[in-house]
Amino acid sequence: MFNFHFLKSNFKYLLFGFLMTFCSSFGQTFFLGIFNPFIREDLNLSHSEFGTIYSIATLVSSFTIIWIGKKIDDFKLRNFAVFVCLALFCSSLFMSQMSSFIHLLIAIFFLRLFGQGLMSHTSSTAMARFFNKNRGKALGISWLGLSLGEGILPGFVILLLNYIVWKNIWLFIAGFLILIILPLILILLKNFKDSSVEKSQFILSNNIKNWTRGEVLRDIKFYFLLPAVLCPPFLITGIFINQIYLFENINWGISYLAPSFTAYAIFTVLSLQVSGYLIDKFSAIKILPFYLVPMIIGLIFSILFKFALSPVLFFSLIAITNGTANVLMTSTWSEIYGTKHIGAIRSITVSLMVFSTSLSPILFGFLIDSGLSSKDILSIMLVYGLFSIFFLLIKIKNYKPIITS
Repeated sequence: MFNFHFLKSNFKYLLFGFLMTFCSSFGQTFFLGIFNPFIREDLNLSHSEFGTIYSIATLVSSFTIIWIGKKIDDFKLRNFAVFVCLALFCSSLFMSQMSSFIHLLIAIFFLRLFGQGLMSHTSSTAMARFFNKNRGKALGISWLGLSLGEGILPGFVILLLNYIVWKNIWLFIAGFLILIILPLILILLKNFKDSSVEKSQFILSNNIKNWTRGEVLRDIKFYFLLPAVLCPPFLITGIFINQIYLFENINWGISYLAPSFTAYAIFTVLSLQVSGYLIDKFSAIKILPFYLVPMIIGLIFSILFKFALSPVLFFSLIAITNGTANVLMTSTWSEIYGTKHIGAIRSITVSLMVFSTSLSPILFGFLIDSGLSSKDILSIMLVYGLFSIFFLLIKIKNYKPIITS
């Protein structure tokens, strides 16, 4: 399954993708959430006030990605990556000087835009455009960067908080970006040509029609696929943001929270590699109808059954779907719509994904405040998941590339 020759021959480019997704951690909810209590204390904010600021900043960033994300198609990859890195560096410096709620709103906007949004967007777009035969493997390896960030950064930051104030941590992040990541980007992409492609590519791919973003937005099958695309980020954000309520209300026990997240991390990494291999072997389009199945099985088991390891099983199954989604969706767009305008196409889907994750906490909070139990909410999730698969399958025969002469 793992090809060491592939890794060795493409090491610089894969490392570039890995580093970009790792640095996306600095704009991800799991990372920013660590600073939540310190920010609220400094600015005297309530939980709801902080949540509102966070949602507004995320919403605005989701719209901005549509415009900036498209520019990766118009500029050299090296220049675009340098721009994103410098912008995240400035965002980190700005966060370290936070002094008011307006300042906080702008800082979170920039961190969500250039961290969560454009760092991962740059990585996935670059992997999809260069790799063809091994696109799945390349995306799986590059997304390990985020898995590493999720695995080591929370513990490292919590350790640092015992010795320094939280604002100084953002100075360390800024220094890391400008002194380590920026030079590495320049070195790794020094001899890279934007027109180059993987040597062992499918000849047929040269004849695939390259759709523009406008053509994709006018394509009806794109909208039949969207519910399935947005399902994992929307539901998993809702689960994570309300994890304590979920565990307590369903009587899973808080003691199972840590092992559940450990299982989540392990199965995310495994699913990244397995799904990458399967996509390269069978194609993303053939894997597409099945990728939501693990999450749906997890929801069914959590609703109907209760045993000691229920939460661990649930988190493992949603991790399989989430890890697969990270590799699958970019591969799917590339296979159906070509790679020439993949940056513009991905900017739309990334924008919608970020938008959905900003709405998820609000909707799930409303459901909880309305008195719904965890099982009620999981049942609603199950209905959405089943609806997404049904909607996807309606147009499944149309999810294939158009071959030009």
